Amino acid sequence: MTLKKTYDDYPAWKEFQTYYPQEFRIEEKSKPTEEYWEWDEYSVHLDRYIPEVNDKKVKVLLVHGGGGNGRLMAPMGVVLRGLGYECVAPDMPGFGLTEIRKPNSYNTWVELVDALVEAEMAKDGKPVILCGISLGGMLAYHAACLNKNIKGILVSSLADTADPRVQIQLSKNEFLGKTGAKTLGALKTLTDNVKVPIKITTKMWAMANDQTFVKKLKKDKVGSGSWVYLKFLRTLFEAKPAIEPEEFNNCPLFFFQPEKDFIIPWEISEPFYSRLACEKEMMYLENCGHIPMEEPGVFQLKDKALAFIEKIEATLQVTKNDFF
Repeated sequence: MTLKKTYDDYPAWKEFQTYYPQEFRIEEKSKPTEEYWEWDEYSVHLDRYIPEVNDKKVKVLLVHGGGGNGRLMAPMGVVLRGLGYECVAPDMPGFGLTEIRKPNSYNTWVELVDALVEAEMAKDGKPVILCGISLGGMLAYHAACLNKNIKGILVSSLADTADPRVQIQLSKNEFLGKTGAKTLGALKTLTDNVKVPIKITTKMWAMANDQTFVKKLKKDKVGSGSWVYLKFLRTLFEAKPAIEPEEFNNCPLFFFQPEKDFIIPWEISEPFYSRLACEKEMMYLENCGHIPMEEPGVFQLKDKALAFIEKIEATLQVTKNDFF
């Protein structure tokens, strides 16, 4: 039997740790456990953060965006594990260590998150809170439209990628932003199976505000240095939620906006956020870039995320008492 790859085979993530505050770092003795989940035509790699006392009523699913992977979600996994919450961070198809056997679409990502929530629920009955960074923010919303076992959404962006203005903002340059979606749609039979480096498609320089960190990100062969199917980009630009925001009331949403995010600034997410009918709250993370790592913003995020999760837990407790 062939042994599957682990993040020890791709140690770039270890170089990232010194950029995070101590409390958010993976230490050698406390690395997440790694496993593979067989789903559809994919072997999905999962990082799992298990607290010493695992008795909370909810579980947190950490979803990354384009140019990332599950291991890049480690700061949230580490800090929430320290607060007693089990976290699961999948590598979405096309990134990380997840094995793919065909060109994947963005729809695959939505379906995978939906299915993973059900698989995790089947293990221990714990409902899930989704935490999405970058494009993982809208991914969390799309999944929550499908699955009532998702009890909360904690996101850093809500970029409506079907909006031409958003496509221009996300693209590496204005020309790609204006022509990319139409070109990929018109030529999909020719281009869907083609792979390109993710770094030629977007503002990779703005993934973080520390450029030495960005240089290391670009060298990560299973992250920002990886290649992506054009089918994924085409379907990302075509993506529409199952529920329009004006009708969405499946669960509460907490939005944290990195103050110095130059890929997805607040004006990109605000139009979609303002349309949401659900219970919602927004805050800025002081001094943080697209990948939140700077102080004091990361500690503001820790405090507010904990308050958000505990509020949802309290609601679940009330529901259980009322039932009995």
